[in-house]
Amino acid sequence: MALGLTGTALMVCEGAALGWSAIFLHDSRGASLGLAATAVTAYTGAQALGRVIGDRLALRYGAPALFRTGGVVAACGLAMAVLSPNPVTAIGGFAVAGAGASVLIPLAYSAVGQAKEDSPEAATLISRFTTFTYAGTLCGPAAIGWAAEFVGLTWTLAALIPVLCAVAFLSRLPGHPQR
Repeated sequence: MALGLTGTALMVCEGAALGWSAIFLHDSRGASLGLAATAVTAYTGAQALGRVIGDRLALRYGAPALFRTGGVVAACGLAMAVLSPNPVTAIGGFAVAGAGASVLIPLAYSAVGQAKEDSPEAATLISRFTTFTYAGTLCGPAAIGWAAEFVGLTWTLAALIPVLCAVAFLSRLPGHPQR
């Protein structure tokens, strides 16, 4: 259950970056539509690069340490994006957030798979975890839009910073490295 909620929170944060970063830059930071759209590219590009090297980092430093570090880096990147009045700096913040977030979902999936790796229940756990992540993917962007109507998009995105920190420090992953 705890890892499922972790997966939901992570996908809400990812949905925020993918679905709302360009709107945030255009509406709140005055970026042109073309420049604002690069926030999504910066986030996903950095995320892709991070995933390419994520397994090697997990083997070298261990999954729990990498997960905590990735969560903190993602939170710092999101803070940089939200706090910067300059759209280009905010785009850099979204790139940093993508790099940090890149390892979080893969490590969480790995942790779920390792929970009962020698049991037929492992597949059931993975499917349940996937349900939690899809809930975050489907409901997260809509919830962010709803909250932004009440408090504004800047405050709504800022509220995800402590969520990333909580996920980074409260989630428990197995101590042995990924295979």
